[in-house]
Amino acid sequence: MIVLLALLLHGDSVSSARIEVSGREAVVTFTFSMEDLAELARLDLDRNGTVEPEEWRQVLPAIFSYLADRFRIDGCRGEGDLQTLPPATPRRASVALRMRYVSPDPLDRLHIRCTLFHQHEGNPRHILEAPAGRVIVFDRERPESDLDPSPTVRMGMLVPVGVAAAVIAIALMSRA
Repeated sequence: MIVLLALLLHGDSVSSARIEVSGREAVVTFTFSMEDLAELARLDLDRNGTVEPEEWRQVLPAIFSYLADRFRIDGCRGEGDLQTLPPATPRRASVALRMRYVSPDPLDRLHIRCTLFHQHEGNPRHILEAPAGRVIVFDRERPESDLDPSPTVRMGMLVPVGVAAAVIAIALMSRA
């Protein structure tokens, strides 16, 4: 399992997120490496090796704007959570950022388009954990996906995490 995960994470940029849907709102909690976020904005403004909450307050609007533009849910308006700032974060850590996607209509089916970090070379991947255990991998070849946000577990939708990681790693290795 560790070897498969290492193969998946080696080389190109990999980010992840978890989506939770309720009524007219989807909440997406993204996890990024500090290295990836540093490509979007100058994070450590005082160059002390740590991004402090006040520095986050200054750079998050630009990062949230990028996320709303590059991770889209049809019919929704994306907005970043500026009330929950990341804690002081060292340069080599990962960071979680939360976005709300709000729709005028109930979200009973989602069409998601993800082009995070496509402006960079390589093959950036974004892994989305969805309701009912579904895992979606977005990359240059698969930038879009439909999602039924129903929490109901259907036959074939519940995949143990180890099996999902193995399938993803095999698929990525076969394309290399």
